Amino acid sequence: MNWNSSDLICCDSPAELAEHGIRDVVFAIGTFDGLHRGHVAVVRAMLEESRRLNAAPAILTFHPHPRAVLMPGNPPPLLMSRERKLSILASLGVRAVVSLPFTKEFASLSPENFLSRCLLSGPVRVRGVCVGSLWRFGARGAGDVAFLKKHADKLGFVCRAVPEIRDEHGIVSSTKIREALAAGDVAFAAHCLGRRPAVSGVVVSGYGVAHKALHCATANLDVRCGMLPANGVYAAFAVVGNERFPAVVNIGVAPTFDSYGNGGLVRVEAHLLTDGAPDLYGREMALGFAARIRGEQKFGSPEELAARIPKDIRLALAALNEQTESSAKEELMPL
Repeated sequence: MNWNSSDLICCDSPAELAEHGIRDVVFAIGTFDGLHRGHVAVVRAMLEESRRLNAAPAILTFHPHPRAVLMPGNPPPLLMSRERKLSILASLGVRAVVSLPFTKEFASLSPENFLSRCLLSGPVRVRGVCVGSLWRFGARGAGDVAFLKKHADKLGFVCRAVPEIRDEHGIVSSTKIREALAAGDVAFAAHCLGRRPAVSGVVVSGYGVAHKALHCATANLDVRCGMLPANGVYAAFAVVGNERFPAVVNIGVAPTFDSYGNGGLVRVEAHLLTDGAPDLYGREMALGFAARIRGEQKFGSPEELAARIPKDIRLALAALNEQTESSAKEELMPL
């Protein structure tokens, strides 16, 4: 997966930006999980302000995800890998990303102390801050945009609140995207993201059943990053290195084969719809989901499943061709 972000400056504190020759900066602040359309609107507003103020455009974000610290028993599944997020930010024109460690102590900071630690310490001058209009910060979310604007006037930087992206479904959010993926609605997730939802990982050995019993060789993906949609069959694009292949992907527990005796273990199996597919074992691969073909089901026999596969392939190819031919949808990082 050629996601190049080599020109992006990455550091753990705003002060470190000075080591890279940055003295004036405009920050877009947030977690930015998924970099959905609302996040991108904040980033683009920051880029506008950075040009206007002649300051470096940068992201101020946090790791791990705040909910993983505040709700350790229920951390959210992250929507994308750090590598892919950095690549998209670099493609948008961001120069630097500052990732602050998010701890319980950090979460307990008052809004005033949050601003002091994040924006006012060190040799780098913050000229502007861009956030979503509903963004909150500080202990128990006590700080809001009104608080930020009030203190921005006192402290000498510009604060720009960017309206949330709304449509007939309400406000675009990472939570809605997770809910859509949990329901298998990859089309709505793509609508919110502005690109196909994706997962990435390493191709590992499987049981060899698909090739022998179903005459449909698959690459078994050990998913390392991204949130899987609900069990089912999907049309997707597979990316390996610099190559992209149409694919039909099965996500599930293989009920027709009694889960191979592994109970509820979810497997991700991608059948690349191309002649002469490369040897993928041990290689990194990403899957960008384009459409859901059907839910997971248990067939009466492997033969019945094998008879269904050609239809799944036809439906997947039709869905992928429709998206490829459509010029109405622009994607930040097509898969």
